[in-house]
Amino acid sequence: MDYTKCEGASDFEAKFKTLIVRLDVVEHEETWQQIDNALKDLTSLVKAGATKLDAFASLMKQASRYLNNAIISERTRLSGTALGLVEEMARQMETRFQPVGDMVFPTVLKTCARANKVFVTRGINCLTTVITYAHAGEQAPRVCMAATADPNKTMRASATKLLMSMVSCCTVPELAPHMAAVEKAISLGVVDANPDARTTSRQTYEIYIKRFADRVDQFHAGLSATAKKYLKIADKTTAGGKGNSNGAHPPSRFAAFRQRLPLSDRMGATKKQEPPAAADAANKESSGPQQRLKPVRPAPVRRDVKATPVPVKPATSVIVAASA
Repeated sequence: MDYTKCEGASDFEAKFKTLIVRLDVVEHEETWQQIDNALKDLTSLVKAGATKLDAFASLMKQASRYLNNAIISERTRLSGTALGLVEEMARQMETRFQPVGDMVFPTVLKTCARANKVFVTRGINCLTTVITYAHAGEQAPRVCMAATADPNKTMRASATKLLMSMVSCCTVPELAPHMAAVEKAISLGVVDANPDARTTSRQTYEIYIKRFADRVDQFHAGLSATAKKYLKIADKTTAGGKGNSNGAHPPSRFAAFRQRLPLSDRMGATKKQEPPAAADAANKESSGPQQRLKPVRPAPVRRDVKATPVPVKPATSVIVAASA
């Protein structure tokens, strides 16, 4: 049976029934390749134009259970094939993808919390493709909840990336019903414990203030002081300072140190000194500038010249006769 062609509703239904039979097996070592091939054939039908049929979305509900099981499979090859099918349906259906998206979006989102980075990367890429082509604005509350309340840091980091894609791709009317959840996710994301989530949330904020400029002031008013610090938003309530009424801060007693003043001036700034007496000031003025005396250095002594000895006269003995 040629699955690369779709020649109408009857042809698609006949081929779809054969695919359901091949998918309706328990996954194990001997059957997973059969499931993988069936999903590949279904992908070929999607590329051939099966999504244009009115009955496509209703028929896909019959295969949603098998598709979701393959998405969360531990086999990377089988999971990759299932995610590829979801991406192709989003490309072909675009905004008509919502009925199918409601069936598979939550399951694909679960792969973004896996410990294996291969599954996480594939899940993010799949949902990014879905958001790019189908917008999927109705999934914004689900993504925002994962970005703020999920205990898994990998899920929070992945969800913030998906939220950034939504803020970038979805139209304003599509996100308008969910703006409260979007703004809450951004405000909590910029202070998240995960550095990747904080970085992505700041990037989402930059996109948000450009696309939703009329909501920026209201959004800033509800931010915490920590969030404003990370977003580098000036707080109007504290911008004027705590000092004078005109907003100027009181002079600090350490201001002289910051101005690099001479040591004498700096010491005077930290410790208030009494003004000198008028008499002392007059004496200093009358004495004029003091001259600095040069120190007197002793003459150098030559070590190579021997000193001439001075002759010493012999002492005269005086004999005093004692009287008898």
